[in-house]
Amino acid sequence: MHKALPVLVVLVLGCTVSAETVEPRKSENAAVSAAASPIGHWKTIDDKTGKPRSIVKIWEQQGELRGRIERLLREPNEEQDPLCDKCKGERQNKKIIGMEFLWGFKRERDSWSDGWVLDPKDGNVYHATLELAEGGAKLRLFGYIRILLKIGRSQTWERVKPEELGR
Repeated sequence: MHKALPVLVVLVLGCTVSAETVEPRKSENAAVSAAASPIGHWKTIDDKTGKPRSIVKIWEQQGELRGRIERLLREPNEEQDPLCDKCKGERQNKKIIGMEFLWGFKRERDSWSDGWVLDPKDGNVYHATLELAEGGAKLRLFGYIRILLKIGRSQTWERVKPEELGR
C-alpha cells in the first residue's frame, strides 16, 4: 500500500513527458520507490563499536513496518546461533535469528514513528523512529525511553543490495 507522497515523488521524478502522453520509466520508478522506503534488507551497525552486527529484513504489514533478524554477523569465538536469554515473555530463550524485533512503525511525512524495537542484548523493548538518509542508502534508527524527553541511542544502518544477500 503506497501513501500519496511517495506516489507523487515517483510521478514527478520518474516520468517522460511528451505532448501526448506521460509514461513512467520503469527503471527510474523502481529506483525512486526503493530509495523512498525502508522496506528491504539492512546491515545493522553497532553504535558503540562501529562493527556490522546483523542483516535484518523490513517489510510492511497492515500499514505498519515490521522487521526480523535474518542473519547475525558474529566473531568466530561468539555463539553463532544464540538464544535471547534476556528477553521477556514469548521471546524468552527463543533464537535471535528469525526473531521479529521491530514493529508498529507508521509513516509520518519523511520518517516512520510510534514503533518499537527489541534489543536482544539486554532484552528490553524501546520506543523507536526510523528515518532514511543519504538517498535511501542508510536508515537511522532512534530507540528511546519516553519520560519527559526522548532519551536514547541512534544507529545508522546500511542498505544491503540483493546481490550481497547470498554472501
